Amino acid sequence: MLHPIFAFASSVCLLLTGLLFPINLAGASGLVDTSTSIRLQLDTASSIHDDTAQISYLLNAGYAYRKGPHIHEPENPFLVRALKLAEKTGDSLQLAKVYNALAVDQRNAARYLVAVNYGKQALDLAAAKKDTVLLCSIYNNIGVAYRRLDENQQAFEYHMQALRLAEACHNWRNQAVAINSIGNIYLSLKQYDKAIASFQQSLEIEESHDNDLGLAINYANIGLAMEGKNQYDRAVDYFLRSLHYNQLINSVQGKLISYNNLGRAYRALGQYTLSLGYFMKALQLSGQIGDVIDVSDSHISIGYTYLLQKKYAEAYHHISEGLNIARSIQSKSLIMQAYQALQDYYARLGDFKQSMEMLQNALNYKDSMLNEKLNNRMAELDILYQLDRKNAAIQLLQKEAYLKELESNRNMLIALFLLGFIVVIIVGGYFVIRHRELKMHQKALQLELQSLRSRMNPHFIFNSLNSIHKYIWTNQPEEASDYLTKFARLIRMILENSERDFIPLSKEIEFLSIYVELENLRCNHGFAFILQVDECMDTDDIMIAPLMIQPFVENAIWHGLAPRKKGGILKISMKLHAQQKLQVEIEDNGIGRQKAEAIKMHKHPQHVSMGLRLTEERLKLLQNSLSFDLQQIQIIDLVDDNQQSCGTKVILELPVEFAYS
Repeated sequence: MLHPIFAFASSVCLLLTGLLFPINLAGASGLVDTSTSIRLQLDTASSIHDDTAQISYLLNAGYAYRKGPHIHEPENPFLVRALKLAEKTGDSLQLAKVYNALAVDQRNAARYLVAVNYGKQALDLAAAKKDTVLLCSIYNNIGVAYRRLDENQQAFEYHMQALRLAEACHNWRNQAVAINSIGNIYLSLKQYDKAIASFQQSLEIEESHDNDLGLAINYANIGLAMEGKNQYDRAVDYFLRSLHYNQLINSVQGKLISYNNLGRAYRALGQYTLSLGYFMKALQLSGQIGDVIDVSDSHISIGYTYLLQKKYAEAYHHISEGLNIARSIQSKSLIMQAYQALQDYYARLGDFKQSMEMLQNALNYKDSMLNEKLNNRMAELDILYQLDRKNAAIQLLQKEAYLKELESNRNMLIALFLLGFIVVIIVGGYFVIRHRELKMHQKALQLELQSLRSRMNPHFIFNSLNSIHKYIWTNQPEEASDYLTKFARLIRMILENSERDFIPLSKEIEFLSIYVELENLRCNHGFAFILQVDECMDTDDIMIAPLMIQPFVENAIWHGLAPRKKGGILKISMKLHAQQKLQVEIEDNGIGRQKAEAIKMHKHPQHVSMGLRLTEERLKLLQNSLSFDLQQIQIIDLVDDNQQSCGTKVILELPVEFAYS
């Protein structure tokens, strides 16, 4: 099961939002989440003639919009309108407030890199206006975003900046938030005594200002730190205090968090009846508010508690119920937790085969979560790229406006302008040509680096380490050692070969052999490997660009042979087709491209093979730099006598050089 600290973190963030970005919801609390309602809200905003008042209304509405069912929407229509209005008015203080709101909005939507970007833009504007209170809020918001990115050092520095400013201007709320956030950093680093000291300090500030929400948050955080120190009795005491204040303010989310915290702590103390009571309360409350995620989580927690009581029928019922709900909402983290609980369930029953299958399912979802995290990070980087393009377009428009203003006086300088223009054309032409050469060289280096990174992607490393873990877990140390040795050799070869423009063909063959052997182990020896090298070739003399063949081999294994399960054959043939041309054929008897594409569209509809694309671009660069023609990559769909797909053949030509001749 996940560590309780991490299970609690996301819920605490919801409570912290009220502290980090206080907004009066009087104008937006009654929003109905429909397109009609959104249009009505925008129309209402347009009817407000005062720009500052209109921006304030839009900020409130934008905050309420993100709290509703639109949490994953890419844009917040109210904040988009507010940004346009603030840019139009040119009021840098209002623009800082909008950027700060955008930072909070994107953070709540789990786009933390984008949140940091908006926060820093707000910071520059607020600093110019010397608005200390706004600066405190911005520093804290950036710090929270960095903490969600696990950039604890950066987060600590921004929260300390917020704390210094808040103390200087006696802003107690941002003081409490900064100190609490620093405590959360210590908590994530498992420095529990420092975390408790910070939470106690924040608690004193909240208590002196009768802020029940702040008290509920800090008592819960102290309880988590006590739980981290295995002091579960003291953790229970603080969780009960947190529950008390959540009941005072009637915070449904706070009560739900408290019930789960208490259930987990009592379970650690072995008081299973009390633990079940609180988990049942959490289940009832989450059902009342229609929070399907918490319903699934409560069922899994209840099932695991029954499992510790050796009540296996009840345990299986609740864990299965939680798993079914998690599948229906496609919550990968909850599905992984359920499989982990089922692994323990089957192990306790002595059914180690089923236990191993459940563990493998959990590991698969863990891998999928890692890939999803990486994809989300790439999406955030794309958003940042689009924002940069937008800013560049705005700057270009401003420049054009300036040029139009100067155009009225250009007649006096026309002769000088023409002379200067000719000089610019000559000099610019030289620099354009030079820039193209440098750009081509730079692109070649970038593609080499990207190709290396795509080979050494976290997905491949993670699955390889899972295979090693599997051998160790099943008490196969020799197989684990052999796999690890080959895996280390493969990584070393990639790192060594990626530094060279050309390597001996023998080295590339050795790399492919080790790579195919490792992938075959992961596929449970599901295919045979045949390597045919023309006897007339001296593989030590022939030099080729490294890592050009592997992406096609990987494609054949995982999209052709892996779905076939067994009886697969992978055949690689190499021969010199003509002077300075190596012809390589990769043939498999897999399921064929059509079925593979259908599977890919079902599982990963947005996935694009980066390795194949980079390889094609490298081939084009090599063709231009070495001045000879290469055939296009040929992909042939193989069919049997009944015109049924029986595999795929890829034919590619690679440029070669010779070491000795």
